[in-house]
Amino acid sequence: MKNANIGIANLIVSNKLKDSYFSNDLIQESQELTTGFFDVVKNSPILQLEFKVFSNLENKIIESDLAATRYIDGNIKLFEVYTISEIEKEHEKLKPFLPESVTNSDKVQLYNAIDTLIIESLNDYDKIDVDGIHESFTLVLNHIKSPKKQLVENKISTETINEDVIEIAIGKFNEKYDGFDESDKLLLKTLIKSNESEKEELLETYKSETLNLLEEGVLEDEIKEKLSKTIQKIREMKYNPQSFTDDIIGLHELKKELL
Repeated sequence: MKNANIGIANLIVSNKLKDSYFSNDLIQESQELTTGFFDVVKNSPILQLEFKVFSNLENKIIESDLAATRYIDGNIKLFEVYTISEIEKEHEKLKPFLPESVTNSDKVQLYNAIDTLIIESLNDYDKIDVDGIHESFTLVLNHIKSPKKQLVENKISTETINEDVIEIAIGKFNEKYDGFDESDKLLLKTLIKSNESEKEELLETYKSETLNLLEEGVLEDEIKEKLSKTIQKIREMKYNPQSFTDDIIGLHELKKELL
C-alpha cells in the first residue's frame, strides 16, 4: 500500500464505525478507534490541513478546466509552509489506523493522487516525479469535473461518513447508545445518506413537527412565555452547515420529549 494518508485512514475508520453501529457489533472497539483517530488529527496542524484539503478536492464540483486547475493548485499550495519530512512524520501517526493493505477503490486512487500532488509539490527539483504529478493531477482534475457521477455518489453512497455524522456517533448519541430507539437510528442513517439539500429539507421537517407539538400542547401560565420564546426561536432557525448537527439533534430530542 502507498504511504499512509489522511484520506485512506478516514475511509477505514469511517467504515468501521458505520459497520459497528449498524450491526451492533464491536461498538466499544470502533468508538475507541474513531476517538483515537480524531484526537490524533485534532492535535496535528498538518493532519488538520490535510483533512480539509482532501475533503475540498473530493467534494468540489467545477466544470471549467481553468477554474478547477486553479482550485487544485490553491489547495496544494497551502502546504508550502511545511517540508516533506514534517508531513511524513505526521503520517506515521496514522499507521495504527491502517491495515497492511486496503482495497484499491476509486476513492483510494483519488486519495493517493492528492497525496502525490502534495508531496511532489515540496520535492527537490531533481527528485520530482513528473509522470506521477501528471497522472495524479489528471485524476484529481477529472474527478472534480465529473458532476453527474459525484452527485449520485454524494446522494446514495454510505462508503464514508462525514465529520458531522461521526461527531454525532461518538459524541451526543454515543453517550446514550444503549438507549437508542428506532427514531435515533433512523436519523443517523438519514444523515449519513443526506446531501446538503436533503439536510436542509430534514431541518424544515423537524421544525414543522416540533412546532406542531409545542403549539398543540396545553401550556401552563407560568411557562407560556418561556415556551413562546422557544417556539419563536425554532421558527427563526435556518439551515446552517456549521450548526446543523446541534440544531437537528436538539430538535430531535425535544420532539421525543413532547411525544
